[in-house]
Amino acid sequence: MSHTFRSIFDIIGPVMVGPSSSHTAGALALGKAAAQLFEVKPKKVTIHYYESFADTHLGHGTDFAILGGILGFAADDPMIPQSLKMAESQKIAVTFIEEIGDSPVGHPNTAKMVLERDKKKISVTGSSIGGGSIVLNHVAIDNFSMRLDAHLPIYFIHQNTLQYHLYSEAEWQNYFAFKGYPLNDIRIFRESDTEWVILYLDTVPTKEIIYEINELPFIEKAILIS
Repeated sequence: MSHTFRSIFDIIGPVMVGPSSSHTAGALALGKAAAQLFEVKPKKVTIHYYESFADTHLGHGTDFAILGGILGFAADDPMIPQSLKMAESQKIAVTFIEEIGDSPVGHPNTAKMVLERDKKKISVTGSSIGGGSIVLNHVAIDNFSMRLDAHLPIYFIHQNTLQYHLYSEAEWQNYFAFKGYPLNDIRIFRESDTEWVILYLDTVPTKEIIYEINELPFIEKAILIS
C-alpha cells in the first residue's frame, strides 16, 4: 500500500525523546504496536535488528525506545532512557540481536520483536519509515503467520469459525462504510479453524464502534493497533 503524509508532523515526527524520529520515535511506535497486540506484560523480549537499526541502535537510542514502547511509554516520556533498567526491575528478560544481511522486508530500519509469556508468543516485524511513522510488515500470533505491509491504524479481528455466520470481506467493508470509516484494505487469513481478519483503516474508530465490534457474537478477539 502507498503511504501519504497527511500533515507536516508525519514528516518531522512527534514531540519525543531524541535523537532521531526514525530510530527513537519510530522504534517506540514499533514496540507499542507489539505490546498492543500481545495484550499482557511479556516475560521475555527478543529484538532482532536489521541493516541501519543493526548498525546504529546503540548510538541512536533504539534499544531504550523500542523497549519503552513495549513497556507503554509515550514518545515524549522522559523516563524512556530508563526503560532497560525498568524492564530488569520487572524481571523481563531482554535480548538484542544484530542480524547480518538484508532486511527481510526490504527496509533499512527494520526490527523483529518476539514477545513471550508462558505459552503465549507473538512475533512482530516492522519498519520505521520516517517522522515517527511505521509499517507492520509481518505478524505471527502463536505461529499463525500473516504478511501485512500495513500502516496504522490496523484492526486485528479473530473470528470464531465455530459460529454459524461470520462477516465476509464485503460485510466488513459495508459495516465500516456505513459507520463513516471506509476501509483502505482488508486481508483475511484462515488456516484450519483459525481465521484472522485484518482491517486497514485511515483513522481510529470511535469507542462506540470498538464496543459494538467486541459485542458481535462471532468475535473471539478484536485488537486495535494505533
